[in-house]
Amino acid sequence: MEIRSPRPTTGPASVAQGVYGAAGNLELIAADAVDGLWVHWFNADPPGTEPVSGVAPGEWSGGMLFAEGTAYSSAVIHQSRRGPDYLEVIAVRADGGAESWYWSPGPGFQRRGGLLPGGGDAVLTEHDGGFILQLGERVFAASAAAYPALPWRDVTPTGADPGTLRIAVSTRDGGMLELAYRRDGALHHDAVPLAR
Repeated sequence: MEIRSPRPTTGPASVAQGVYGAAGNLELIAADAVDGLWVHWFNADPPGTEPVSGVAPGEWSGGMLFAEGTAYSSAVIHQSRRGPDYLEVIAVRADGGAESWYWSPGPGFQRRGGLLPGGGDAVLTEHDGGFILQLGERVFAASAAAYPALPWRDVTPTGADPGTLRIAVSTRDGGMLELAYRRDGALHHDAVPLAR
């Protein structure tokens, strides 16, 4: 099924199952080829139910543009278990760095302050205490204690050989971010407490 934004998009798109609708709609985000980000949603309600916001069951929305004024290379979207059904977005800027956004009913998309250093592929995951972001060769952690505020902290190990860093969340010692990587060819492991 082709998804058509009103203007061309670029880079990889990201899709996540949301909680809206009777069956959990799909949420998709892609960078505009020139300016901003497009978000689309798929109406996953059962066939024969009423359209929602003009989108029939089994169809994609026409797209909504936001974050205008900035060029992006990609973005990831995640349905958070926090807030009243908030969506999280990490938008990788074409000129370097990444922005942290969230969507909530009412005000829509809102950008958090600051710029996360780095670039490349972004992977966003959520755990009981917050979020983990792997952005290319860098790793960031954020506590969700004051959500929707996310105080991102850089937990990237120093001197990791390019392409070797892998991460996981464990439950040991109250929750740890486990980092496995090579430095000068030797295998290393670091652990970062998540309860901060």
